[in-house]
Amino acid sequence: MITAIIRNKENTLVLELPHSIYDIYEKLQSIGIMQPPKRIPLTDNEGEDIGVKLFSESDFGQHLLLTLNDKNTIADANMLTLVIGAASEDIKEELEQNVLYDQYDSMDEVISAVRQMTQDAGPVKAVFFCPLVGNIDEGDGDMFTVGDSYLADSADEIAAALEKYTANDENDMATYYNEDDGVSEKLTSAVWSVEMHGDRLFGRIDCSLKKALTAEETEALRDWLTGQCSDGLGEGFEQQPIDTMDGELFVSFWNSGDDYAMMTESEFDEYRQQNEMQMGGM
Repeated sequence: MITAIIRNKENTLVLELPHSIYDIYEKLQSIGIMQPPKRIPLTDNEGEDIGVKLFSESDFGQHLLLTLNDKNTIADANMLTLVIGAASEDIKEELEQNVLYDQYDSMDEVISAVRQMTQDAGPVKAVFFCPLVGNIDEGDGDMFTVGDSYLADSADEIAAALEKYTANDENDMATYYNEDDGVSEKLTSAVWSVEMHGDRLFGRIDCSLKKALTAEETEALRDWLTGQCSDGLGEGFEQQPIDTMDGELFVSFWNSGDDYAMMTESEFDEYRQQNEMQMGGM
């Protein structure tokens, strides 16, 4: 798709993108470059030891290069090609036309468009909610669980951390649904976020589907989402520290308590109504 010619003094590396980021690290080191790809800008200036040139032999690749500039890095160029390569067949034709007609001014616009088009490819929406748990590390290795009000006060920071974490994956989470069933044929996108309801912050997962799910398929999707919250995306995110005045906050989309549930939108509405009634009766 795109070829990078990377120069380090007298040494030259020709690298086809996309590539595993770990392979890029190794190949850069083979010509004496120790900086990570995210630190190497797409520039080739005289007098500088390291230079990068990009080119493509295809019309599509040449137009795609127009969305990159000298403020971008090798890591950016690689992520862009990974996202394009991983795009669903449902959106590839439209995406290709948009790139060829220069509809995007930056790689960020391309990536945002791919994600939005992936969600739009599934006209039927299914939303799930789950409780969140937060733990603070005060710096001595001891963790303590914070209350719902603390998570609510930290909602913006949690949302920003989650967005940053998920942005590092070129694939939509739906790509990781590997069961051979009706869900896999219908699910086009699954996006994790957080959302305030009343004075409490909840996890929210928006699923886009080509067709409505059966009751059995809904349960299969619920089980998969729960698994992702405990062992997949959720497990990775809960290891990402979020800086607060009280120490590093770690947020989990899953817990082993009896009160944990992955709820459909209607179940969540009922759950909230019951909680409001209980609070009103106190």
